[in-house]
Amino acid sequence: MNPFFSLIREAKQLEEEKDFTRAFNLYAQSEAYTKDESTLIKIKAKKAWCLYSVGNPKETESVFQDIVQNYPSHPLSITVYSRYLIKLKKFKSAKVLLQKSIIQFPSYLENYLLLASLLKDMERSEEAIEVLKKALSQEHLSNGRGIDRKDIWAELGSLYFSRGDFNSALASLKKSLKMVAPEEFLHYDLLALCYLDAEDPENALSAILTHIEYCKEIDPETLIILARAHCRLGKVEEAANNLIQAYSIEDSLFLKAADFIDFAPLLRNGFFTTLENIEWEEP
Repeated sequence: MNPFFSLIREAKQLEEEKDFTRAFNLYAQSEAYTKDESTLIKIKAKKAWCLYSVGNPKETESVFQDIVQNYPSHPLSITVYSRYLIKLKKFKSAKVLLQKSIIQFPSYLENYLLLASLLKDMERSEEAIEVLKKALSQEHLSNGRGIDRKDIWAELGSLYFSRGDFNSALASLKKSLKMVAPEEFLHYDLLALCYLDAEDPENALSAILTHIEYCKEIDPETLIILARAHCRLGKVEEAANNLIQAYSIEDSLFLKAADFIDFAPLLRNGFFTTLENIEWEEP
């Protein structure tokens, strides 16, 4: 019986227990039982992270460099090293490396996603949008950790929304929705916000109710979106009930500047004076 899987399972357990030295040794042993490049890259990356966790930066860097040098034809070698550079906050180096990888491996989805995420964190959302659009322009894309085109469209929608381009956000989210079963779509709340900004409260209400139908737990943010849609439609009493429910979850309520206009009827009728812990975001 091949002991590979038992070695990996034990190594992962030791990692969780923060016994990184023993985990490193087991990962090293497991390498002898596989010839698959992808698997070997992942194992060697695990070894590198064990070294990092025990405070050996030089050895960690050496292992990652070996991965890149020994597996130049596999894009995963760039992925694992880039994640390490990002951990070290060497964003520029990671960005350059990922950009080169995308040119070399145009069908490998994961490095597009990693670069877009890095650019988003660097507050360079326009560049992140261009990276994702480039990914979508590829005829063939490998799935990255179960992520495919529907997820790219959804992330594009999020990026467009953060930039205030609500029409593009709405279009991107709708494309994502068409690629998945309705109950598997995870962005109905963002879709509702897009509809609100597009002055379409009917569809906003439908979207947020669908979100509530499929999600297991209702948080204050969801109830606030529901209240905004109700207020837009003149259903002030329903909006008040939504906000009371949101308030009851944490005995407080935080409302954003964008909510002022939607909740104007509630401000006028004195509803908010009945709640003690209300915090408004500065406009």
